[in-house]
Amino acid sequence: MTAADFLQRLQGVRQTARGWSALCPAHPDKTPSLAIKEGERGVLLRCWAGCTVEEICAALGLEVKDLFSDSPLPRGQRPAPKPPKVDRRAMAFRFDLAGLDLRLRANRIIEAGKLLTVATLNEAELDQALDLIAQSYRDIERAELFEHVADTLRERDFNERTSRERPACAA
Repeated sequence: MTAADFLQRLQGVRQTARGWSALCPAHPDKTPSLAIKEGERGVLLRCWAGCTVEEICAALGLEVKDLFSDSPLPRGQRPAPKPPKVDRRAMAFRFDLAGLDLRLRANRIIEAGKLLTVATLNEAELDQALDLIAQSYRDIERAELFEHVADTLRERDFNERTSRERPACAA
């Protein structure tokens, strides 16, 4: 079903910047609360009063499956969706930032721990301080892991780019 077919079943239809609005058939609507938009594979609906898609379709004598347009190709011949290309450099940068953040925080905690006077702490405070310092050492290990992942991503990106740029050698 197309959006035009669906709109013919509604009342109070108005064009909006993102599609259309109309009176929702699933509840007594006085002001248009149903948003309608044409999607890639069918009609998209949203009732701002809270009605579900199933309730809206039932009020119009439709089923949810009627909102989808039929694909011109049979199910087995449809092209498989391509996964989005991963930007390895951007991902490596994010891993580096996460590692740097962990490392800086952990180092600050460890340095503060070196300045503690153990004799002035009670047992609970000492346990808490030691737990935080132990967590800081684990965070440094995690930071090293993040940095390794970032290096691996950059290496893969470099290898991929150089293999595309360099013509294959004829033997």
